[in-house]
Order: sequence, then C-alpha cells, then structure tokens
Amino acid sequence: MEKSKKNMRFNNLCKEALEIENDRQKLASMNEFNLLARKYKPSLPEIKNLNTSNFWDQRIDEKIDYEPGDGMTMERVNIAYRFMPKDARKVFDIGAGYGYIERLLSKNSHIKIFGNDISGNAVKNLRKRFEGNFRLESIYSMKYPKHSFDAIFALEVFEHVPPSKIFKLMSDIKNLLRKNGYLILSVPTNEGLEKMRDNPNGHVRMYTEALISAELKMAGFEVVSIKTLHAFKNLYRLKKIISMITKNRWKPNDIIVKARFI
Repeated sequence: MEKSKKNMRFNNLCKEALEIENDRQKLASMNEFNLLARKYKPSLPEIKNLNTSNFWDQRIDEKIDYEPGDGMTMERVNIAYRFMPKDARKVFDIGAGYGYIERLLSKNSHIKIFGNDISGNAVKNLRKRFEGNFRLESIYSMKYPKHSFDAIFALEVFEHVPPSKIFKLMSDIKNLLRKNGYLILSVPTNEGLEKMRDNPNGHVRMYTEALISAELKMAGFEVVSIKTLHAFKNLYRLKKIISMITKNRWKPNDIIVKARFI
C-alpha cells in the first residue's frame, strides 16, 4: 500500500460511522430515546474496532508500576473512588488496565477486589501488585454468578465498545450487580476523534454527557451523579479553579458517572 494511502485521515476512513455518532449525540440531547434506539443496529457503520489483546499488550508493560501521570487522571480516579458506596464489600473493575483504581481499593482490607482485562500484560501486572481476583477475559464474556457485586467500575472503557454491543454489555453489568448496586464509569468527551489522523487509543465512540446519560437510562440505570473534568496539560489546579469561575472557557474532556441499578 502506498504511503499516502496509509496516512489517509482517520475521519475519511470512517466518515459514515462518525456521522451516525453525531446523530446519536443530537437525539440524546433532545431526549428522543425511541429514535436513538434505532441508531444501534449492527448493520450501521461503526468505527473500526482496534481493541485486541495485542493492541493493549503493546501499551501496557507488565514490568512497570503505573501511576496516574496527569492531573485529570488522578482526579478522575479519586472521584470514581468517592462515588463508591461506603458499605461496598465486593467490587469489580472492568477493563482494569493500569490498576489506577486498585491503588485506592487495596487500602481497604474489607473490600474484595475483582477485575479483568484482555491484556495479558495488564493482568500479570495487577496480580503482581494487588491482592484480588484478576482474570484475563473479554468484557463480552464475563462469567461470574449473578448479583455478585456491590459496585462495578468501568473507567475509560465504554468508548472502546462498539455501539452495537453497548447495551448487551450494560445488561451483563446489571446482571452482575446486586439490587441497588452502583455502576461507576468514565468516558472521554471533546477529544476531537473526528479530526485525528489515526486512532491511537482505539476509541470507537464519541460521548457527550447527554449521550452517556441517555444510554444508561435506556439500559435501566438511574443516573445519580455526574462530574466533568478538563485535560489541562499544565497548571492543572490553577486552570481547574479558572474553569469553575468561567464555565464556558474550556470544554470538558472527561465525564464520570455514578449510576444505580434499579
């Protein structure tokens, strides 16, 4: 393949899929849930799914003790941890990856930690660093007893799930949660996926606050709390304060949601 073809812009390769994703955002903002539901048919174009074990093994080195490297990531994990009910005893982290939330969970001796990932490197790293039950498995074939967990984390996971599979995943999560259990998730927003030359992070969705809220409601969850964050590369704390004062100066780059299985 010629070099020029290899370097075709990402948005030209999946233009139809991106247009449909924009349609989902608009319908969600208008609370048109019936019309929105039609936009998840498997026959519709989707952004190419790059999320394989090899893809993530290349990004996660089993020999590295990962720490959140930026202000937004650190705050996202802290907020997600605070969203967890204090009486939670069995907690499951879907797509545990770098083990950020496990750093906090492992400080609580009363919490039993479960987690999974499709990356063998990630699972080896998690098993080495934390006490818990960590499995090498796909999020589409999770095998645990029904109603096992008080809380389930899915931090930076849903943007890697093709639209045609998102409601099946949410249904599986509901089956794993106990009644009135909580799903705590985060997704990126305003990342400019449609302008990228390629897809370095394997994202197949473009979320907004309205869209993730709509999907959760359609799946039978009650949205309890939502927080948004900005991805400031420097002067994080200062710019965070400025963003609270001048709310329209920057668009948020991450959404953290606490939702209850009702």
